Amino acid sequence: MKRSKKLIITLLSVMLLGSVLTSCSSNDDSNTIKIGIDLKYPPFMYMDDDGIPTGLEPDLARAFAEYLGKDVEIINTDFSMLIASVDSGETDIIISDMSVNEERKQKVDFSDGYRYGKTIALVNKEFYEENNISEKMSVEDFFSLEGIKCIGLSGTIGTSVPAKYGADVLEATEIGTAIAEVTSGNSNVMIGANTIIGDHAANKETTVMYFGIPEFSTSAFAVKKGNQELLEQANEFIATLYEEDGLYAELETKYDSAVGEFLKDESLGLKYIVSKPE
Repeated sequence: MKRSKKLIITLLSVMLLGSVLTSCSSNDDSNTIKIGIDLKYPPFMYMDDDGIPTGLEPDLARAFAEYLGKDVEIINTDFSMLIASVDSGETDIIISDMSVNEERKQKVDFSDGYRYGKTIALVNKEFYEENNISEKMSVEDFFSLEGIKCIGLSGTIGTSVPAKYGADVLEATEIGTAIAEVTSGNSNVMIGANTIIGDHAANKETTVMYFGIPEFSTSAFAVKKGNQELLEQANEFIATLYEEDGLYAELETKYDSAVGEFLKDESLGLKYIVSKPE
């Protein structure tokens, strides 16, 4: 009988210990926010030589965790798996320059924007001059020019934007091929985002940029469908970024030169990629 009582007490002790350990683990988990980022896009999100997540998005992730009063775990996740990771609970939120589109909105809830991508046309210089293209030309007139031959990367704004305005588009699978087609004159227009600035800088003798396209992309934080509490916290945090003494103002010194180098235009800094186009 004594042995039986001793066994029961031992079992109860183990059960209680297990309950305590589980409780501690849950508390630790609840005090840590898991943020998914694809860390292979310097200078904005990458691993430094010591394996530490570095760049604008990791800085935002750490600041968001601090805003929530939580620890942060940055989970390096391939971009193609980010939505699946937040849906499964492997991550709580995505901060990885993910642009908002209708397809993704069916799978996750997006915050307000925190980064923006202008839509820019890389134009063959000879075609530009022959047609007297300028920033005063309307986007409708631009895409209606006689002889316009657009080329763009499949599945991107490079094909969707010209199609929206009724222009035919040759689809390319490699950016280098598309640029070569424009510089040679086989095609005369390529539509892209901010990186078009760098493409022009590398081909100044044969290309000109046209900035008259009003469309722009919005990058936002993304949470699991229905996670309204975290979504509202994300929106509140993003609003603080744009305050006069907010984090973006603080980060300008750190990232202005990196943005300028990335876009191959030293006059452009952090404000260029975080300010919403008017």
